[in-house]
Amino acid sequence: MAKGGKDTSTDKLLNVIRGKGDASAGSSAGGGAGQGKGKKGRGKGAGSARAPRGAKVARKSSSKVVVGVDIGPDSLRVARVSHSGGRPKLLGFHRIPYETPDAPDRPDFPQFLKAKLSETCGSPKGYEAWSLVSSAKSELWHIQIPKVPRRQIPDAVYWTVKKEKQFDDREFILDFEVQEEVVEKGQPKLSIMVYLTPRKQVESLKNLFHKAGVKLAGATISPIAIQTLYRSRWVGSDARTYAHLYVGRNWSRIDIFTNNNIVLSRGIKAGTNSMVEALVENYSSLGGTGEATISLSMEDEMPQLSSTQALTQDQAKHVLRSKLLGYDMSNAQPGAELGQEDVLRMIRPAVERLVRQVERTFEYYTTTMGKDRVEKIFFSGEITTNRMLMEFIHTQLGINSQLLDPLSPEYVGPGAVGPVTESERLEYNLVLALALSDNTITPNLLFTYRAKERERQVRRMDNAIMAMAGLIVVILFGIYLWQQTVIGAKQTEIATLQAQLNQYQPQVNRNLLIQWARKLNQKNIDLKRASQMYEGMSVVSELSRLTPPSIKVTDMQLNLGPGEQPEQQEQKQGRRRGRSARQDDSEQLLILDAVVLGDPEQFDTTLTSYLIKLENSRLFDAPVIHKRVVEDFSTSGEVLHFVIHINLM
Repeated sequence: MAKGGKDTSTDKLLNVIRGKGDASAGSSAGGGAGQGKGKKGRGKGAGSARAPRGAKVARKSSSKVVVGVDIGPDSLRVARVSHSGGRPKLLGFHRIPYETPDAPDRPDFPQFLKAKLSETCGSPKGYEAWSLVSSAKSELWHIQIPKVPRRQIPDAVYWTVKKEKQFDDREFILDFEVQEEVVEKGQPKLSIMVYLTPRKQVESLKNLFHKAGVKLAGATISPIAIQTLYRSRWVGSDARTYAHLYVGRNWSRIDIFTNNNIVLSRGIKAGTNSMVEALVENYSSLGGTGEATISLSMEDEMPQLSSTQALTQDQAKHVLRSKLLGYDMSNAQPGAELGQEDVLRMIRPAVERLVRQVERTFEYYTTTMGKDRVEKIFFSGEITTNRMLMEFIHTQLGINSQLLDPLSPEYVGPGAVGPVTESERLEYNLVLALALSDNTITPNLLFTYRAKERERQVRRMDNAIMAMAGLIVVILFGIYLWQQTVIGAKQTEIATLQAQLNQYQPQVNRNLLIQWARKLNQKNIDLKRASQMYEGMSVVSELSRLTPPSIKVTDMQLNLGPGEQPEQQEQKQGRRRGRSARQDDSEQLLILDAVVLGDPEQFDTTLTSYLIKLENSRLFDAPVIHKRVVEDFSTSGEVLHFVIHINLM
């Protein structure tokens, strides 16, 4: 007890833990970190882990397979996920340790990468590869732009970011994502997530995979990869606004999400190395090896140690991993006498600094930015698998907390075979997120807004062409239906006519028609021969009918020409129709010599009327006057003597 008889927050926490069981024995089986007693450490672990049974799919599948590749400092991690339209299925995950610590920087690393990907994933043609770009030199933040038409958004974002950061396009890659529409001071605006990444890092990653013979489909940074875990629905959150705290070696990162959209990402210069330094400092100030006396006073006094031996950085790391994560440690090693509570007390200053940074980030988000309160926090990082440490952070922050463990049975299914402990499973968080990535939910440094805009324009053109083609097809189909209707009507008409034709007897055929045509032709020939025989009589009869009593014919000459066959007569009549009547026509010509009797004043009228009658006759062509003179006849007195030539039709 401390002075005043009050327990500190650490005392209360230790009492709660002791009420559940012996804290020094390590974390429970549910925690997973304390189950590692007897293991040699993950750096010397197996190179591969079998995929969970519940995540297996058939070997031959038409679904798309995405492979996440995380090139870590000590090993290569690979995860394979099948995307088949429903929930993604985990096919397998692997960890391949490097033979040397500097393996990623060696010239032969592309061959190593090619060989290991071939062993674990097969042919590069069977999958898409996504990998991670270091976020240490990347920057992610949010901007707001006025609500503008979609085609103007890229320019508005570019110049806004250019004004804020003054970045060089040749050195940095800019990408962004429109998240939501907000209202600021009554004006609608668009909230945009933007991030800048050194172009050199992205190009180096592309070249690495190119040398390995693998086409890199996507690359992203850690905060966006974590966002993909939530967007893919692999990991769910019951809170609208939640955070993710990653505790790394030299630094930590706090990400805040709203509706699965990352709204804030901040790096914190505190991690497990800060805890190691605190452990070294506090252990050295207390002395070296010996029996520790644990005090749970209000001042949280450190354990009293007897000797003066100090811990090195490597020894402190081993003590931290042994006491908090369950790694093996012999009793002869420095720090072996410490218990889990002792280590937690010694690293408490570093943990409190980390908690204060998280609290300041939350305060900035809610107070300065005016956003909703963070309702839940997810933890990741090896050290976060220690339950006592997480309970302490949870107590300090006062919000619901959960370990981000996407490979737990809760997500991969009960009975799955995989890493046993949480600390092992958390190693695959980022690589699993990469395998869950897709251009629809994951911003891609290899497929930025410029490429998306080009694809959108191509898609819009394709849609226009498809719409035009569809319209043409509809029009042609309409014409086809109309033609079918017309054809149907014609077929009905033909059927009706055929039925009528079938009623006639005898049935007409080609031979019968030819026979009738021959008979008709012969009849025409007979008629034309008869007409030749009676042509002269017809002319005289027609002339007699048309000549009035006041005109007396004194002489008439009829030239019918030589006898001709009916076919020759047809040809001759055709020639006559095409030429003008001539006075001296030597063929079928009627020469009429006549006089007009009666009143001399009526001579012209009578002659004109007579000529009109002759011209209107079907046998005669237009008459041509060759002579017209008034004479005195001894018997008739004064007469009009005329001579006309008339061509026969």
